[in-house]
Amino acid sequence: MTDALDALDAGPEVADVDLTGADPERVRDRLERGHGTPWVLRRCVLDELDLSGIDLTGATLDRVRATRVRLRGAVLDGVRVDGGSLAAAQMVDADLTDAVLTGVDLSRAQLVGAHLTDTVFRDCRMVGVDLSGLRDLAVTFTVNGCSLALARLTDSHLRGWRLDRVDLSDADLSGADLRDVVLTDSKLRGADLTHARLAGADLRGADLGEITPETPAVLRGAIVSTEQAADVCRALGLQVV
Repeated sequence: MTDALDALDAGPEVADVDLTGADPERVRDRLERGHGTPWVLRRCVLDELDLSGIDLTGATLDRVRATRVRLRGAVLDGVRVDGGSLAAAQMVDADLTDAVLTGVDLSRAQLVGAHLTDTVFRDCRMVGVDLSGLRDLAVTFTVNGCSLALARLTDSHLRGWRLDRVDLSDADLSGADLRDVVLTDSKLRGADLTHARLAGADLRGADLGEITPETPAVLRGAIVSTEQAADVCRALGLQVV
């Protein structure tokens, strides 16, 4: 473990270091002290470390594994995360402004209260991620090509979202503000849209899953395709000719 901490002392570019079981205070001290330039961590392991409140502005995390890492209130402005895992990470109230995450496993990560101004999630696995209650007017994040199946987005303010190739199957979107959202090649199969606001939402590019007699009330105000409208009519027992 001494060698691993020595590698941080020698940084700012560190590769293939396993910090599992390291004293989180000593790790945090070295990361906070830095070397006058943003960190570049490649293929490092930070599993279960408590790095709450740490400032990693501008850092690059390349194929880093940090499952169950605690980053509550961390400053992650402009961070670039390529590959690797932040599964079950606690990022409550973290600042991810301008961060770009590509191909990252964020399954079951907690992002409640996170600042997501111009944050980009691209081709990430976000199954079961908790993004509930997002109400910050500066929430302008992008989630292209991501799987948000089983995600929690209850009461979230997502007005005007543009979703491309996003899987929201079985996601909890109850009470969410989805007005003017545009979905392209995306899935809403089994999503809970109870009390969601959908006025102006363009769902023509979405897989709506099973259409039931309750669907018209749930999708009230949304824009659907002719084919989708026909499916709704058939679910109501109407003949479409």
